[in-house]
Amino acid sequence: MKYWILIVLFLIPSLSWSEDKGMPSSIKEVKKQHEARLLELPGVVSVGIGLNKNGQSVIVIGLDGPNAETEAQLPSRLEDYPVEVRIVGTVKAQ
Repeated sequence: MKYWILIVLFLIPSLSWSEDKGMPSSIKEVKKQHEARLLELPGVVSVGIGLNKNGQSVIVIGLDGPNAETEAQLPSRLEDYPVEVRIVGTVKAQ
């Protein structure tokens, strides 16, 4: 009986560690990790999550207007998720 308890005590932590390692991040986590850096770019006014025309989840980067220089700096993917750039205009707090 003591051996089973020892096996379980050592096995459970190793299983939970191996599950976390290599697990893909959710789209919400990826957005959160990159949001601050993206918002520092000129013309970027929002970073969100949306759907593309095919219904696929994407990270949406909103620009206040066309900005070729900023658009050239934006990635087409963040980790495993596609990025879509949209012109949303100026964002004002309500």
